[in-house]
Amino acid sequence: MKHFACLSIVFLLGTSQSYAADVGGLTVNGEASFDYNLLSSKDKATPFIGGATNETYRLNQAQVTIKKETEQISFLSRLVYSPTSYLTSTTTSTKSNLGTLDQLEVYYKATPTIYIGFGRFYTTMGFESLLKSENYTYNNTIAFQGIAPGYGEGLRIKYIPSDKLTATLSTYNQATYNAFGDDYTPTKTTEISIAGLWNKFNWFAGYYFGKDGATPVERSEKTASSIWATYKIDQLTLAATYDSRTTRLDGSSTKWSDSTSILVSYIVAMNTITSRYEMVRGAGELFDSASGTNYGSADKVNSFILADKIALNDNFKLHVEYRMDHADAESFFNKDGNPTKDASLLTLGAVASF
Repeated sequence: MKHFACLSIVFLLGTSQSYAADVGGLTVNGEASFDYNLLSSKDKATPFIGGATNETYRLNQAQVTIKKETEQISFLSRLVYSPTSYLTSTTTSTKSNLGTLDQLEVYYKATPTIYIGFGRFYTTMGFESLLKSENYTYNNTIAFQGIAPGYGEGLRIKYIPSDKLTATLSTYNQATYNAFGDDYTPTKTTEISIAGLWNKFNWFAGYYFGKDGATPVERSEKTASSIWATYKIDQLTLAATYDSRTTRLDGSSTKWSDSTSILVSYIVAMNTITSRYEMVRGAGELFDSASGTNYGSADKVNSFILADKIALNDNFKLHVEYRMDHADAESFFNKDGNPTKDASLLTLGAVASF
């Protein structure tokens, strides 16, 4: 999970080093995920379920991370294949391809506790990892997909006084509210965060603000916040998260959304059984670039997941996961294509990692 890795030298990656391969002095990790989904909406798209389609075999994503550490330099890159359409402008839709460089972070270790970096950074904010092998559930929260910021190109400084505390300050051109997209406009956004680890308690707080947008007519003041905490007791993990975002175009009212979630996970033999509840307010302000849909006039959406992650071995895990969403307006469709307030998803997944 990202929250266990955020205090290490690679604050954002969250990659487990236990199974990393060493290739010519480089540390290499990889992951591939595959799934088959059954949707209550059948062939109708459902917002914020990761672009899953009904009764379709899908290579969800594949990625490789490459790291190199020296006494003065830290280098991290991430190549990814995630076949999801995303908008590069108001009229053009593009798909990411195998080998897309989604993340590149280079740090100079000015002192043992201060790292100064440049590159294409992933946000420090949000509870979940980019790697499915490190998350408790196969499907991500609505907050991960539509509320927390994504990537931004710029500069970052990290202060790590001990292995129990990490603070970051980042400045980007922008950080879009999803995991894709580039921006070379002169807008500037700032992200600050701090994370701590004390015994079995882990916590994080972050805030993002600034002017963002690809064109002058789209530019707006944006903010985002993220707070989460976890507590582990032997095989039991408890987690609580809160994420929010606001957007305000010049001369217009502020659009606002937030997400609150509770997660309980328990390990029994080779099974990790997890339940997660998420409540999203201001849901109608969110747009899902993966499916091209939104929640319409709904203000509140409740999402519940019950999942079993079965570890066949350290490198291969199977997922059986049921998700049920309920909105306060008819934001979904049933199997006959009629509007409804409820939607469900059954996912059978497999994740291989090294």
